[in-house]
Amino acid sequence: MQRIEQLKLELSKAIKESPEYIEYKRLEAIIDKDPNLKRSIDEFRRQNFDIQNSGKVDDIFAAQEDLNNRYADMRRQDMVNRYLLSEVCLCRMVQDICRTVVETIEFDVDFLNN
Repeated sequence: MQRIEQLKLELSKAIKESPEYIEYKRLEAIIDKDPNLKRSIDEFRRQNFDIQNSGKVDDIFAAQEDLNNRYADMRRQDMVNRYLLSEVCLCRMVQDICRTVVETIEFDVDFLNN
């Protein structure tokens, strides 16, 4: 268990040193300087997460398009799009790490496909 704890710390450090994480944190610091913009972005992120993960949306594409239309003014800002894209890149990296671990140890998650 001690080795696993050490490897977790090393992995966390590697993530924090990655270009994806560094860019995400850089853009986050800029966004955080504007509380109103930060609030809008967080609300957009919350609704986007709900659309993708709630299981209550019949047409995810239409819901996503509606969300983007409602936040069109905010999404026109280059900084906002760069921040959201950096978040996606970081999330994909973390998802890939999780997927690799789950597949490598043959952890049964087939129940999620039902």
